[in-house]
Amino acid sequence: MALYDFKKKPALTTKEGEKEVLYPSIVYTGKIGTRELLNELAGRSTFQAGEIEGALMELVKLVGDYLGRGYHVELGDFGVFSGKIKSRMVADKKDIRSRSIYFNGVNFRASKEFRAKVSGELERSRVLKFRKSRQLPEEELQRRLLNHLDQHGFINRTTYTQITGRLKDVALADLKKFVQQGLIQSMGRGNQLHFIKTKEENKQ
Repeated sequence: MALYDFKKKPALTTKEGEKEVLYPSIVYTGKIGTRELLNELAGRSTFQAGEIEGALMELVKLVGDYLGRGYHVELGDFGVFSGKIKSRMVADKKDIRSRSIYFNGVNFRASKEFRAKVSGELERSRVLKFRKSRQLPEEELQRRLLNHLDQHGFINRTTYTQITGRLKDVALADLKKFVQQGLIQSMGRGNQLHFIKTKEENKQ
């Protein structure tokens, strides 16, 4: 289930005399990295994560090559990719040389089919910015952690903070303690750091 909250319309875009309005905005719970996607996809198929990663790397190279040759690239139900170019501004096209025109990114237009796949239930966020870490019994922390893992298969520090109300440093300390206890195990590093159940815990 995705969470949302309301934000105020920026003042710079509000016309004179117009009432202040709110608009809904999704509350992102974290970022799913390539490694996590590969591992989950491997679990849903007969392919190894390394095989999928190799194919993905070659696909990225191939798509980039075709974009650089001026093609639109349609990738399954994802949508269509196209290259972007940039140049300095001139009053007359004769004043610009081809060397000063260069590729400057990629445009992506999601397909109707892919947009339709982005669906699910929405719930108003109840997450508050705690000045102090919320104090919960360790049994309750474990219960919330394991419930989330049962539903989603993995968790990161940001999501753990949201479901427990623990501040960043305290949340990370909790997760490290649960790793030491053998309840969960860590995967990845840095921004890709996440946690899954241990094999022993999965058997229970």
